[in-house]
Amino acid sequence: MITEKKVRLILLYITSDVLAILSSFFYSYAFRFHAYIVPVDPVKGIPTLKSYAMVFPLFLALHLLIFYLQGFYRSRLKRTQIDDFFSIVLNAVLTTLAALALLSYWSVYGSDGAEPPFEISRGFLVVYFAAVIITITFLRSQIYFFMKRRFARGLNLTNVLIVGAGDMGRALAQKLVQYHDLGFAVKGFLDDDKPAGKIIDVDGGVTVLGRLSDLDRVIEEQSIQDIYVALDLSNYARILEVFRIVNKHSVNVRLIPDLFQLLTLKANVQDLDGFPVISIDDVPLRGIRRVFKRVFDIVASAGLLVVLSPLFLVVALLVKLTSRGPVFYKQERVGLDARKFTIIKFRTMVCDAEACSGPVMSCPDDPRMTRIGRFLRKYSVDEFPQLVNVLRGHMSLVGPRPERPSFVKDFVERIPKYMLRHKVKAGITGWAQVHGLRQDSSIEKRLEYDFFYIQNWSFSLDLKILWKTLRKGFIDKSL
Repeated sequence: MITEKKVRLILLYITSDVLAILSSFFYSYAFRFHAYIVPVDPVKGIPTLKSYAMVFPLFLALHLLIFYLQGFYRSRLKRTQIDDFFSIVLNAVLTTLAALALLSYWSVYGSDGAEPPFEISRGFLVVYFAAVIITITFLRSQIYFFMKRRFARGLNLTNVLIVGAGDMGRALAQKLVQYHDLGFAVKGFLDDDKPAGKIIDVDGGVTVLGRLSDLDRVIEEQSIQDIYVALDLSNYARILEVFRIVNKHSVNVRLIPDLFQLLTLKANVQDLDGFPVISIDDVPLRGIRRVFKRVFDIVASAGLLVVLSPLFLVVALLVKLTSRGPVFYKQERVGLDARKFTIIKFRTMVCDAEACSGPVMSCPDDPRMTRIGRFLRKYSVDEFPQLVNVLRGHMSLVGPRPERPSFVKDFVERIPKYMLRHKVKAGITGWAQVHGLRQDSSIEKRLEYDFFYIQNWSFSLDLKILWKTLRKGFIDKSL
């Protein structure tokens, strides 16, 4: 039922987006060429509507593709309207630039030497950019408020009963009550280990309606439509009894295996020739999304290496002139799928800094740091050469920070789920770093932020992290 409702809602949003793009496109044509606010070039004249209609599919396809890569067509469960607005603005920027680039390329190289049929108006693009942002935002907000008002009046609500008020049952209830735009109403729990009337602390409180033996009565009294069985697998007999009872009623029943203690990343059910297989560590960064992220990494790292090359030269001279030893420091780190690679940094410590101590983490007042090294670390300039690692594919611009093999071995012994952070490429900056968590902070706390990033990856989240890094993430306040 959740999947069905999500699909229907997503299709509704896609339909509204298509209508918004369609109306914005042709409104922009009419406003630019027939509103007579900005004069039309008398030499070029007014382009035909047919010529613009021919490129409309390009704009539509770019919008929908970029929205998909942004994760825009997922549930609104963890999205706010302001998140939607920023995604829409970013989408409009990328679509406009991509369309302009593709049309410019086609006009130069795709017309076989003949005069291109038309040149897209810059004034049209300006009007379209504003119109499509306003229209998509308006239509989406109307859908959201319509659904919210409809469910607030109790229309088309799905009454849900959860059998089992343990960890998994409470987590499931928390998810369902947050699906305001899908219309789920959690009526309560049934549980043999908790007294009837007990209020379970889930988003305002959900009541235990009775024991499992009360299932027949509760289904009738509460007009239950969906039942979720969230019992521990040791309660096999109870699960069978629940199924026996619900088979007498016209309700939907779903079994939620209590694997809560194992789940750190997303769970995903796949089909293996008819056998359901549960993956308990699935990640959203796969397939076309991984390709898109890699393309962005290549373009951005190559561009930054060119732009920052003068700075590299200055820093290299300062490192060489102020201390004995090489300019760059190379060290083995652990990356994607626990593969080892050599990270490149500007040297910030004296040569052979670990000759006596062995592998140890640095601290803010580390005496091994050189004077220029302390400055480089404070402003994270020593990390810039890692753009080479990004270009070579060892790292990404955004991701969990890579650790040394000796530290990873220690963390794995202490933190069983630690290796899950290697499901994605290591990054120069990350969600933990822009929240002020650096090497001197608790590894457990950094893991919480790393797991959040892996679970909720989207291209817009990467851009958000990069923007936060530009604003404040480079400065290490502990130095």
